[in-house]
Amino acid sequence: MAQIHRRADDSEIMYYNDPEVPFYVKDDSLLSTFPNWKMLCHWHDDIEYIHARQGKMVYHVNDKEVPLEAGQALLVNSRQLHHAHAFGDMDCLYLAMLFQPDMLSNNIALRSKYIDPVVSSHIPYLVLEDKDPICLCLDEAARLHIEKAPAFELRVLGQLEQAWAYLFQRMEEELHAAGAPAKADPDVAVQKQMADYIYHNYPHRVTLYEIAQAGGVCKSKCCQIFKKYLRKTPGEFLMAYRLEAAAHMLCTTAQSVTEIAYACGFNSPSYFTEAFRREHGCTPRIFRQRAQNAAT
Repeated sequence: MAQIHRRADDSEIMYYNDPEVPFYVKDDSLLSTFPNWKMLCHWHDDIEYIHARQGKMVYHVNDKEVPLEAGQALLVNSRQLHHAHAFGDMDCLYLAMLFQPDMLSNNIALRSKYIDPVVSSHIPYLVLEDKDPICLCLDEAARLHIEKAPAFELRVLGQLEQAWAYLFQRMEEELHAAGAPAKADPDVAVQKQMADYIYHNYPHRVTLYEIAQAGGVCKSKCCQIFKKYLRKTPGEFLMAYRLEAAAHMLCTTAQSVTEIAYACGFNSPSYFTEAFRREHGCTPRIFRQRAQNAAT
């Protein structure tokens, strides 16, 4: 069961393959990582690369919906709101890669010339085909890391730098074609502020007014922004986050179902069980048993 852990600014904390090297790679599937075949909206400083290998998924980046089929890849820029779900009842096997742009160069001049313009470009994502040079470099970086080839860390870095050179050129072309640089959507920041409020207060009673107030908007605007970016009402997102937290606690603690229900903001264990069954297709106790069996 995947659980999103957050920093003080509520961006996602990434657990890299090597804590000393800000790089993560894993062959994964929606079904094995997300039992309900969907992830909650999140953001982080890392560049994210998702290469669909088999099946199909739907990715959401800010307010855009991006279908990804086998052979296609998505490169998500830093600090963009994003989440994904399965396409119908189809699982999707994919390569996931994340890396910090800062690892590409410690040289201030190079960072200023080649890295910062991409990260701050307000181009939220690129859709790529698997023969794209960017894909070829990133896939090779993943292979080197997974196979632990000799001096693989340096060879991985070389592939990331090559991919970034292609990416920089692509971003320049995109910006030139678009004319004036695009402006950041202020509603993205508002959405993050309102989601932050839920992350911090989900164990307690949370009202629509309080969520809207956290973003400095009225209740109507609050609902519009949630629908635009998260495809959920504020109440639905609150419920989904409570259930995600509860699922994580079922897998990682010995607390009773009743204790977990109250710890995650549910008024009664029976209501928690009913909501959990609707989301996961089983009771919390059965979910815990399955997680324990899978771990042995």
